[in-house]
Amino acid sequence: MFTDLPRDLETEILSRVPATSLQKLKPTCKRWYTLFKDPEFLKKHVGRAEREVISLMSLRVYSLSVNLSGIHSSVEMTGMLNSLKDSEDVKISDITECNGLLLCTTDDSRLVVWNPYTGETRWIPYKSNSPYEMYQKFVLGYDNTNKSRYSYKILRCYHGLIDFGYEFEIYEFNSHSWRRFYDNSPNCSFESKGVTLKGNTYWFASDTEGRHIILRFDFATERFGRLSLPYQSGGYVDDVVETGVLSAVREEKLALLYERFDELNDSSEMKIWVTNTKIVEAKDLSWSDFLVVDSSKFMVTRMTNVMSFLVDEEKKMVVVCDTDIDQHMNRFYIVGEDIYKEVYKDIAQGLFSYWPLLISYAPSLVQIQQGKVIPGGKRKR
Repeated sequence: MFTDLPRDLETEILSRVPATSLQKLKPTCKRWYTLFKDPEFLKKHVGRAEREVISLMSLRVYSLSVNLSGIHSSVEMTGMLNSLKDSEDVKISDITECNGLLLCTTDDSRLVVWNPYTGETRWIPYKSNSPYEMYQKFVLGYDNTNKSRYSYKILRCYHGLIDFGYEFEIYEFNSHSWRRFYDNSPNCSFESKGVTLKGNTYWFASDTEGRHIILRFDFATERFGRLSLPYQSGGYVDDVVETGVLSAVREEKLALLYERFDELNDSSEMKIWVTNTKIVEAKDLSWSDFLVVDSSKFMVTRMTNVMSFLVDEEKKMVVVCDTDIDQHMNRFYIVGEDIYKEVYKDIAQGLFSYWPLLISYAPSLVQIQQGKVIPGGKRKR
């Protein structure tokens, strides 16, 4: 009987139980019901949860089944995730993931935080500061110095048609309000989607000279910082196109997929690195080679518009999604030392800004901080 076990051992065992089973156990025991809402337990559970794969395609979120078994590798759509509460037909244009919660931007520019496992949602009000804003990004993170509970925040990065550079705002779940802050240190362009890991968000970015960097936003200090790349970046080179995308590896490490395409001789290279240490333990980043794709071996010239990828360290393979602009197709590939296989292709719906995304997601009982929303999303200044 669990009741005969020491409390620490009981907690340790339950932290390894899948979320689907924990949900069924909640109403059976008052002590467990309380435990499953405890932030410390939820932290431990999310870190150990078996991860699933979801994809954003054509303004919808789908669950995927990924089979990595050599030439028989495959990716299959297994169904559309349940619709968001409070709306019959929500179309999603962008997603970021943090601790099993999804921050979704809708195609009509609304924000909602969603736990797709529990169905819980929270709509986040915001207003543009100027009618001339032309570009914005949202990412979800939390203050990781608070060991007892998650203190979630949303970072908004935006710039307009006239002013050069980004401006920034933070939404705090505790205060239910926005506030603007200033940080001139980024002074760079975001080249990839943000990836949140252990509360902080990371981007592949480039400075004003075209030199690549890893940019980190620390949600505790609310400051940006620059981190090391696994290669030397020399800046802009004529007739050479370089791209980079980041991915999280089991909520512990970062992975970087880098492509270099030489337009003069029609050659390309793809390299993938993974950080050596758990991200929370590192003040800077050190990297190890993970995979080098020999394009001549597979008769591949170049992958186009890679937006996201997932890494399987044990099998030394990656799943990559991109869009073929010429054919207007979404595609998934499985890539390894001895395989380069297209495993899914479908007609892309909507604008090219709605490129497909792959997301590694841990089903979680994490609750979304709720509270009285300030009418109209009024910002603190």
